[in-house]
Amino acid sequence: MKILTFIVDIDNTHGGPSRSVPMLVKGLAEVGVDITLMTFRSDDMNTHALDGTSAKLKIYEQGTSIKEIESFILDEKFDLIQMQSMWAPIYHKVAKIARKYNIPYIVTPRGMLEPWSLSQSKWKKKLAMWLYQMNDLKKASCIFTTAEMEAQHVRDLGVNVPMSVIPNGIETDGYACRSSMDSVKKQILFLSRVHVKKGIEILIDAFKKVREESVEFQDWSVVVVGNGEPEYINSLKLKVESLGMQGCVKILPPVFGDAKTKLYQESSLFCLPSYSENFGMVIAEAMSCGVPAITTNGTPWQLLNGDCSTMGASLDILGENKKTGWCIDLSVDNLAKVLKNAMSMSAEDLYEMGQRGSKLVNENFNYRPVAEKTKALYEWIINGGEKPSFVQ
Repeated sequence: MKILTFIVDIDNTHGGPSRSVPMLVKGLAEVGVDITLMTFRSDDMNTHALDGTSAKLKIYEQGTSIKEIESFILDEKFDLIQMQSMWAPIYHKVAKIARKYNIPYIVTPRGMLEPWSLSQSKWKKKLAMWLYQMNDLKKASCIFTTAEMEAQHVRDLGVNVPMSVIPNGIETDGYACRSSMDSVKKQILFLSRVHVKKGIEILIDAFKKVREESVEFQDWSVVVVGNGEPEYINSLKLKVESLGMQGCVKILPPVFGDAKTKLYQESSLFCLPSYSENFGMVIAEAMSCGVPAITTNGTPWQLLNGDCSTMGASLDILGENKKTGWCIDLSVDNLAKVLKNAMSMSAEDLYEMGQRGSKLVNENFNYRPVAEKTKALYEWIINGGEKPSFVQ
């Protein structure tokens, strides 16, 4: 079984897929799949996940002709192609190549078909959908989604091909769970791509509301960490300055590796108040480190509330108390209420909640079981047989 997975770039500055796709490829190589990752060169490529694995890496220069890519695909005789995003014309061209040579292909939307995302550049996407994107979706062997919510959103568009629900996986060993609260700061961490979709302004306004209403929280801070467009980052800094919150809200550049893990571990809470996420890798990373997470119903993390299971995860391992964080409808008032609640908890209660979250992530979102599921999906598409339970 020879597989090609294709993503336009794996640049560290471009958010979750630059981590989740190499991690999936690493896992697939480790479970015995002959896997090649094809991408285009960028300034800060995340290739280290593939070090020491059997995975092959095919890097093209920007502007490479589609004929050269077609020759590579034909020469390598791939059994299946997985495209790790959509919209960009190059994905359509690769889909056409797959159909030309009767190679089954998978489309992975990576959140691009979520309602919020479709509302951005709306008319351009409507045109692309009419010209080529809907045809590429409907002729795919499978649509690869990371949560039931994303799968339903794709179905709502009228796409009726098989749909897998397989969450992203993380290397949980790289995000060790903290063993105490001794070095933890009264700090709310936002760590993600700095983008309007992430709801950072809501977080700042909610934190301001909590501080104004309660003098007991004056020693807390918010730390915003990540890459983004300079104009948007500057607008956030101006907002913080205009609110007089420079002393308690910091906006910092991205961190990686051990420094990133340390930042998770020393934060009391993690908050990703996004309008839309198809998964939210950073939530799993924070939870793995033992940090209670706060997010929104624009993500698939309703299981944080402890009263339901999503993304195929099992809560049974958590015992009687299954709450590992908060998943809410996004608004300043709702977030302020949850922040006040979380910031009022004792260090011991936050620690215990974080330990439950770490256990949940280690059991359900480790990259190796995710790779095993993906391998089973590939085998079913290529060879047929009984449909896997995670395929709708």
